[in-house]
Formats: sequence, structure tokens, C-alpha cells
Amino acid sequence: MNRRHFGTSLMALALAGGLAREALAQDDNAPVVAAPKIIEALSKDVVLDRPSNSGAPAPRRDPSISLQVQFAFGSAQLLLQGRSQLDQLGLALSDRALAHAAFELAGHTDAVGDAEANLKLSLERANSVKVYLMQAHGLSAQRLQTIGFGFSRLADPANPTAAINRRVEVRRLRTGAVIAPAPVPVVTPAAPPATGGRLVPTPK
Repeated sequence: MNRRHFGTSLMALALAGGLAREALAQDDNAPVVAAPKIIEALSKDVVLDRPSNSGAPAPRRDPSISLQVQFAFGSAQLLLQGRSQLDQLGLALSDRALAHAAFELAGHTDAVGDAEANLKLSLERANSVKVYLMQAHGLSAQRLQTIGFGFSRLADPANPTAAINRRVEVRRLRTGAVIAPAPVPVVTPAAPPATGGRLVPTPK
């Protein structure tokens, strides 16, 4: 190998190593919510406050939890932290307390880039989460609905590019029925198929 090729190889290795370190750094910095906390959040109904003199019953809201699930930049490919978080989610959704419920998986992005592209990406990521839960944890596709919001529902509107806006929200559906476990599909997580789901247009 001549010096030019040797130098090029070193540069390529350094770049690859830098990208790997960046990915690991992202994984190390992102929190992973444990299964018991997810179970607790999704097991109980949320009653909204209402003045006691209104005379009407307090409304209920479907229980939900927002999780930081990391993907490769601009992609629906899960990173190490993302898989770790989804393993905790899979354990939670397989628990006896939640095993008979159905859930909505909502993808959210930050406000970097084009609204239409982010809307599409948010649904692709929600579908990627669904595929992983089906393949790695044997969850039935019938228990999991997907939807993409893009950046129309920022968690931190004051900081539209903040990492907290890039999340997957899991919401328990009231209409979830008892569903028999389905066979685990053979699917490649890095390239999730079109498993349905909805796009919610981002306001112009």
C-alpha cells in the first residue's frame, strides 16, 4: 500500500471512529425510562382538574408517556439507545397490567428542516418503533397504531430545535380489546415496511 492510500485509509478510519463516538455519546446522554415507570404511567387514567362548582364530571384523558428514542440523523434507523428504550417499552407492554390494551405510537420531530419532510419522517419512525416491538418482543400488530405529527406538537415550543421535541409518545387507547398474540414477522428494522399509520399535517 502506498503512502497516499495508507493516508486515505487512516482518514476513513478516523472519520468512522468519530461518527461511532458521536453515536455512542448520543446514546450515553439520552435517558432510558425503565419498564416499571412506563407501566405506572400507562396503567392509570388521568383525570383533568375541573372547578368543583361546575357540576359536570371531571373529564378523563388517555394515559400516555413520552420517550426519547434515538434514531440516526434524518433516518428511521434505530440507534443503540433507541433499541434499549424500546426493549424497556416492550417489557412494559407485555406486562400483565397492559397485556390486553392497545396503544398509539406517535412520532414527533424537532423543527429543523422542511415541515413535509419532518411529517413523513415522524411516521416512518413511529412505524420503525412498531416493527421493532413486533419483531423483538412479539407484540401483535393489532395492538399498535402509528401516527406522525412532525413538529406540529412540540414538547418545548420555546426551543423548537431542542432534543426533547424528538420523541415517541405512547398513548393507551380506551378501545383496546383482548387480542391473541400474533406470530413474530420477519422484518428488517433498519428498513421498516409501510405498516400503515397516519400523518397529521403540520400547520403552515
